[in-house]
Amino acid sequence: MPQHVVKRWLPALAASAAVPAVVALAGTGVAGASQPSVIYNAIPNRLPPNVPSLGFEATSTSEFGDQINLAGKARTLDAVTVTFSDWALHSGYPAMSAKGWKWPITINVYSAIAGTPNKVGKKLASVTQAIAIPWRPPASAACVGSAAGSTAWKARDGQCYNGIAFNATFDLSRLRVKLPNQVIIAVAYNTADYGAVPTHAPGPYNSLNVGVPANDVVSVGSDVNVDNVFWNTSYGPFYADGGAGGVGILREDTGWTPNGTVAFAVTTTGPTKHR
Repeated sequence: MPQHVVKRWLPALAASAAVPAVVALAGTGVAGASQPSVIYNAIPNRLPPNVPSLGFEATSTSEFGDQINLAGKARTLDAVTVTFSDWALHSGYPAMSAKGWKWPITINVYSAIAGTPNKVGKKLASVTQAIAIPWRPPASAACVGSAAGSTAWKARDGQCYNGIAFNATFDLSRLRVKLPNQVIIAVAYNTADYGAVPTHAPGPYNSLNVGVPANDVVSVGSDVNVDNVFWNTSYGPFYADGGAGGVGILREDTGWTPNGTVAFAVTTTGPTKHR
């Protein structure tokens, strides 16, 4: 991804802790085939108020993800957790609930085809859930003149942010899919102008982003390439190759350092029989 795009849409944000990581990832490693195991984790241990992120509407994106190596031996897919960043203010949508809003988001899991570049293989699993999304806090007068800008909010760590980070967990257990050791996981959702079915209307989904923390640490498993992601954007110049490899398709893109690891976590159960 060209660096000017990274600088515009992935602002450097402080990594101080404020929000605990998703509870669903705690307490793993208990013996027994029915217990979930974390086999990949690139979600910050303590989620900061916000993280660098990719906005789908802002970057003509329909799907975005990463190629990962899974740890351990349990391979029956249980759940995928994703870190998002919401930049939408309730004041922009006063008719909606002050508690937050919901939007259907899809998680796709693909096999990976090794090569130069690596390619998306067979779709192994897919689920769409209506995810509860928090509004970002209102702008703070204390942030006027800050690097984040006058519309930013001030968090407990004293820093100013334009969005709020949160985790969402997608349940794929009913599919009983047995994963290979390496997969591509991608997030997809509709915005006003992009996605499988664009809404052609304004909405808070235009301010919803997928988290790609700077220099993100993978604590379980590994990122296949920390400089690469998988991206489906319809605007060719956003790709590192200028769109020569195609646009509007999910394909490998380079030049994402230090934001080349998407904040995912994967849990599985097993060993179990695959149906």
